[in-house]
Amino acid sequence: MLCHVTRPDSVVMEVEVDAKANGEDCLNKVCRKLGIIEVDYFGLQFSGSKGENLWLNLRNRICQQMDNVTPCRLRLRVKFFVEPHLILQEQTRHVFFMHVKEDLHSGHLRMGSEQAEELSALLAQAEFGDYNQNTAKYWYSELCGEEPSPATINSIISRHKALEGLSQGSVEYQALQLVSSLEHYGVEWHWARDAEGQRLAIGVGPEGIAVCKEDFSLVNRISYPVIQIATQSGKSVYLTVTKDTSDSVVLLFKLISNRAASGLYRAITETHAFYRCDTVTNAVMMQYSRDFKGHLASLFLNENINLGKKYVFDIRRTSKEVYDHARRALYNAGIVDLVARAGSGERTPPSRSPSRDHQDEGPDCGSCQQSRLLQERLQKLREALLCMLCCEEEIDAAFCPCGHMVCCQTCANQLQSCPVCRSEVQHVQHVYLPTCTSLLSLTLNDNHQRRSPMPIHRGLAAPHTCTTDDYDHKIYHA
Repeated sequence: MLCHVTRPDSVVMEVEVDAKANGEDCLNKVCRKLGIIEVDYFGLQFSGSKGENLWLNLRNRICQQMDNVTPCRLRLRVKFFVEPHLILQEQTRHVFFMHVKEDLHSGHLRMGSEQAEELSALLAQAEFGDYNQNTAKYWYSELCGEEPSPATINSIISRHKALEGLSQGSVEYQALQLVSSLEHYGVEWHWARDAEGQRLAIGVGPEGIAVCKEDFSLVNRISYPVIQIATQSGKSVYLTVTKDTSDSVVLLFKLISNRAASGLYRAITETHAFYRCDTVTNAVMMQYSRDFKGHLASLFLNENINLGKKYVFDIRRTSKEVYDHARRALYNAGIVDLVARAGSGERTPPSRSPSRDHQDEGPDCGSCQQSRLLQERLQKLREALLCMLCCEEEIDAAFCPCGHMVCCQTCANQLQSCPVCRSEVQHVQHVYLPTCTSLLSLTLNDNHQRRSPMPIHRGLAAPHTCTTDDYDHKIYHA
């Protein structure tokens, strides 16, 4: 089966999958071509028969969800938006930026004039590079909905000139930081009608559900803790919401089709699980339906048979679990230059070759492969102990009561919520982790002791040995 997958920058990728492949197979191939390990943030979208945007369920077969049209036309989109400092790969951050840029141009994200000026300069720097009066182009009107005055244009130009020399990755990081502070960042919009027939825009985001009019003016905001239950029946989605008086009220949203209603129901459940839960429960992960053939088989053959089974949700990891999984996967792949230096435009300097460092110590040391492995592990250890926010100091603080350790005490004291699990920080505890130098010294001393069972007398040269058999330091951040 041939799939045409359109990226947020309108580039079309051709992906060949098996005729009975699940959506996950296609997404994994796309992300593998892009070099992305943080696959859980993304999804594949397609258009329904009535023009509605639908998410491909990654756990079900593609042929069961789409019409038998070859090639299948899909769109790579960010399904779960997170703050830019939680994105570990530059490739992932670039796709986030392209998606946000597309939303900005379509008017889905609006902001004030000050933010629009700064973002206009960042977008111009990312696309055109350093300021040039012949090529400079700004999207101020798309960002805030009004034409810029000459004074505004001059202000944008001066901001653009101030960004001279910054790399594209650094500018994209700053742009994502600015956009992530906007009210509708990471909100997925669904069009529906209420019980009275009024057309509404339903925004499902990390903090809850925003009910807006057609012009996106807010009508009602529903936080997740007050939602007792969400159900779907045909083209309708029902939300049972607790009021301040402890009474409950049922909100009705009518959508254009059954599949659109199913999409809204999925979005509410999956978004709540991703951002608000520690782990995805089995009640969500294992919820499924059957087609007619599978239903008959389950009645007459075996209740646990997989024939005709279709999963309702495809979420398998929460935000915290995605970050931890990606961190481990990148570490195991030997990739240690993570998010740390994107904000400052820096890159981790390449470590000096161990053979040059030890040329003066002995004839065999420069060619010792184990010595090089030890140096590489030390470099990985330095990166693992580096503060994920300032990228300068080593980690020496723990958030209480969640216990996560991701930054130094200076950065930790400026945060009110944990950047990993978003729980409220009640206290910052100073911790004393071993330094990289002390760990290396401990490793070398212990290795020499194990390799030198006989005492070395003065005047006798001991043979030089390098080994890392018992020391494989792996540090992960939850």
